[in-house]
Amino acid sequence: MCTQGCLLRKKCIGDIFAGQINKAGLPLRYKFLLHVLNQCLSESRAGYDMAWNDLVGLMAALVLNKPVSISNFTFANMKENLRRTGSRTSGNKFWMYPRFMQMIMNDQHTNLLKADNDILKVDAMIEQSSRIFKGFSEKRYIESDPPRKMFGALANKEYVAPADDKWRHNDSLSDDEEPKLKKMTA
Repeated sequence: MCTQGCLLRKKCIGDIFAGQINKAGLPLRYKFLLHVLNQCLSESRAGYDMAWNDLVGLMAALVLNKPVSISNFTFANMKENLRRTGSRTSGNKFWMYPRFMQMIMNDQHTNLLKADNDILKVDAMIEQSSRIFKGFSEKRYIESDPPRKMFGALANKEYVAPADDKWRHNDSLSDDEEPKLKKMTA
């Protein structure tokens, strides 16, 4: 329920109880976060518009500052890919996770030589990036006016996660999604 409550709080459009969430139904900033998580951590073999519920749950945990093990998530997906059978795919899906494998190698081999020019430049999302990303999706999602505020750990570095399976604190000043969520599950 925490993940679905968090999706409602983000004003997600679409079926929040489906096995996958279409990132087109999220406001721009959250769509970008899910896009990055999907690109970096997903076991997807094609298309990145849809995200499985476990990845959406990971995003909710990051937003709400709840404990989560990204390494465990990635390793579980690696094991799932190894488990799959098929004449051409059996056992070789392990290498779908080059970033994770690079982290393991860097940890195990600290003196491994690295090429100085082999650096992936990562920039913070600036207004220009946001406009480019928005250009791809402006026909799909109508952003509220004023744009939806960030919440949780994305809005406040000192944010403390709500207790139990909650997606908000009792004294939160934003909309209360709980009645809508209860109505959807009834």
